[in-house]
Order: sequence, then structure tokens, then C-alpha cells
Amino acid sequence: MGEHILKIHISELKPGMFVHDLSSEWTDTPFKKRFMVTDAGMVRRIQEYGIQELYVDTIKGDAPRGNFVPEDVVSRQLDGTIEELVKDSSPTISVSYTEEIAQARHLHEMAKDKVSNLLQDARMGKSIEAEQMEPVVAGMADSILRNPSAMMSLGRIRVADQYTFEHSVSVGTFLIAFARAQQLDEATIHQIGMGALLHDIGKTQVPEEILNKPGKLTDEEFAAMKSHAQRGHDLLASSSGISAIAQEVVVQHHERFDGTGYPRGLKGDQISTYGQMAAVVDVYDAITSDRCYHKGQTPTQVLRKLLEWSKFHFNPAVVQQFIKCVGIYPPGSLVRLSNQYLAVVLETDEARTLHPTVRQIFDIENRRPVKPRVINLQNESHSELKVVNFEDPQKWNIPLEQIIPR
Repeated sequence: MGEHILKIHISELKPGMFVHDLSSEWTDTPFKKRFMVTDAGMVRRIQEYGIQELYVDTIKGDAPRGNFVPEDVVSRQLDGTIEELVKDSSPTISVSYTEEIAQARHLHEMAKDKVSNLLQDARMGKSIEAEQMEPVVAGMADSILRNPSAMMSLGRIRVADQYTFEHSVSVGTFLIAFARAQQLDEATIHQIGMGALLHDIGKTQVPEEILNKPGKLTDEEFAAMKSHAQRGHDLLASSSGISAIAQEVVVQHHERFDGTGYPRGLKGDQISTYGQMAAVVDVYDAITSDRCYHKGQTPTQVLRKLLEWSKFHFNPAVVQQFIKCVGIYPPGSLVRLSNQYLAVVLETDEARTLHPTVRQIFDIENRRPVKPRVINLQNESHSELKVVNFEDPQKWNIPLEQIIPR
């Protein structure tokens, strides 16, 4: 960040400017993540994809005329809003993280296996037997009711070549947790969870070289990629055991509140509540994850983006509810503490999202692992300790799968 990155309205964008951030989930547009605007036709194309506000780099390209807000000022304002949102929630757990993690891990592995098998069946043209997912969905929902932190922490552990089904399980976890936080009834939660676990099944009908292509897609490739939402709906509509709610999650998770999404360009309340929730969760998990063509961003960065994008692309109320649900420091995150130790976030319920329970694991000053120690930052005896920021596990060569308890 810096003063040279400025937020502007699309009407201010001119050829010669360098786009730093489209202020939209960039895989939902056929543009590179960052690029030079070469002509007026490119400006029109950006407008056609519903981009209203964006950031330009005034070092790499021309500066807009007038006074504009720098990116770091926008970020501070957004952080203040996020902290206000998470201040006044209530506890939602019935058992401790350490009591629940073993069962959550078992269910998480089972879900990955089931989703992987179903995606493989769909890829080979076999019929989709979604009923086999029902016990997994029910188990995940029960685990999240007991302690959502346990299941959510496991979503941070990823294998690079297993993105599609690991993303599906993670979206399932977050969407079930979100639905529980909204106090929806049990049957609806299960149907939402089923749709979430299968939301990307249409990608089995899209060539992998398109799904994994770094950088800009051609118009034809982008159209093929966008077809996955409708293809997924069509696959499941012909299968038994898939409810209307589950199908809404599948077909609507790329719709946008301002009508700029796909496949149907639905707008506002034309998108079901469950589709609106799925859209937010899908983007949250996608851009916090490492992928073959981009590095995942920290949860704080992504919450800022969701809040900012809710001005146009998402229902603001749904985004605010999701931020309250997931919190600033999601379980499984690696963080730096004010005592210069690294710790993994274990427990974070809605009442103490600013003061999570963490597992201290690494001495930064001496660059060495330490005997793990669980610290509740809400406890008065640790009132001097706080989370300073997120850290990248790869930077410290710390594999999260080894430090989240079994």
C-alpha cells in the first residue's frame, strides 16, 4: 500500500492509467489482475463487467486529475468498520476446540473423499448420487453447532493440486456455519450445505486448461469458464435428492447484487437469500486460498474487499452478517503476537473475535519452534498480549497440518 495507489470512479479511468485493483473478484472478469489501460475500448469493456470503483497506480501509469483517497486510508476506514461489526456478538459454542477437533478432522476428510468421488463421477459422465453426501452434511452441521472453530480451522490446510474439491469442502464449512449463525432451521441448513459442497460440480464440464490458466482468458475461454454455474445446476437438476435450495446455491453463487453476475444476470432480491450468502462465502474462500496462479490474501485483506464490494456486488447486510460470523482472526490462521511469538488461532467465537484463543508455537526473535502453549487472549492474565498481524506459514516454513491438534 501507499499514497501512489488511489481509489477512483470508473468515469475517471483513462487510457495511460495502470489498474492496480479492479475492486472485484478478478477471476470473474477476463482481465489480468493488474494491467495498463491502452485505449478507450478497454475502459468500455471494464465498465461492461460492472466495475464502478477501482484502484490505479500513479507510479506505473498516469494519475487522475483531482484529489482522490489513497488505498491505505481506505483500508484504515474499512478496518474500523469491521472492528465495530464484530464487537457485540454472542457466544455460540457448546464444547471446546480441543474436544471437537478430532471429530471435525474425521468429518473434514470424509467430506473431501465424498466430494472428490462425486466430482470424478461427474467428469466421467456417471449419474450423481447425492444421497451419499447427506450423512457428511449432517455430521458437519452437528460439529459446527458444537464448535464452528474446529471445522473452520481445517479449511486453512490445502494441497495445491486439490483446489476444486478442497475449496468445495471449505465453502461447505463456512456456509453451514453462516447458516447456523443466522439461526436457520435444521433442514434448510442441510440443504444449503449440500449445495455448497457441490457448488462447483459444473467445473467438471470445463477444460482444466481453462480453469487453471494464469492471467487473461480469451472471450471464448471466459464464456466456457462462466458456464460452470449453469452446467452444475443442470447436472444436479437431473439427479435425485437435490433440493431446490441446494440448486439455488449451485446456480446463483456467481450472481451479483447489482446484476453484473452470471449465469442469469439476476439483481437484488431476484437472487435468493441462499444464493446471496453463497456468493459471499465463495469469494471469501477463493481469495484467501493459494492457487496455481495467485497467492492467497490474508483474511483481513479479504474482509476489507468484501465490505468494499458490498457497495455494489454483494448485499451489504449479508456481508456484514458474514463478517460477524467468521471474525477477524479465523481459526487456523497463523498470527504474530505482540510478545514476538507466532501462534495459530484455535478458538474464535462471535463474542471474542478480537481476542481469540491461540496456540503459541514459534519464537520469532530466536527463530525456533517452542513447546506449544494455549493462550486465551480474553483472559485478564494475558491482557497485555494481542494479535499484531497475520503471517504467511510458508515464510516461516511452518506446515499448518502439523500444528493444528489431531
